[in-house]
Amino acid sequence: MRFLTSSALAASLSIMTLSVSGQATAQGMPPEQIKQILDVTKANWVAFRDWEGKQLIYFTHLESWKCGIDFVFYGLNDGQLDQMWELDECDPDNPNAVLKDKPYIELPAGSTQSISVQLVYPDGSKSSVETYQYKP
Repeated sequence: MRFLTSSALAASLSIMTLSVSGQATAQGMPPEQIKQILDVTKANWVAFRDWEGKQLIYFTHLESWKCGIDFVFYGLNDGQLDQMWELDECDPDNPNAVLKDKPYIELPAGSTQSISVQLVYPDGSKSSVETYQYKP
């Protein structure tokens, strides 16, 4: 699993504590601020895990910011971004809760060497395509 560096964590926390002006999302912050948080934390968008003879790729971080994301597209092993991760519906009363039973995709062990991910935000803009390498 990937973790935030101390500088990325500090930047993320400072972004989250900025005063909020203008229209806010369900998470109490404007969409531009959520995009900044997702940009700072992009190293954590997905995580690989080997479990009981299977390879799991977790989308937990993106699920926790689902109120600021419209779509998540991904592709495996340098393939096209032709698959979509379906985020749970945003709950304004509990926007960061990850309630999905399985916040991951399950694949045969060793079948995936990389995953590329791109987000589409509510304003229609897209993130850069981020690629994550499997490291056993």
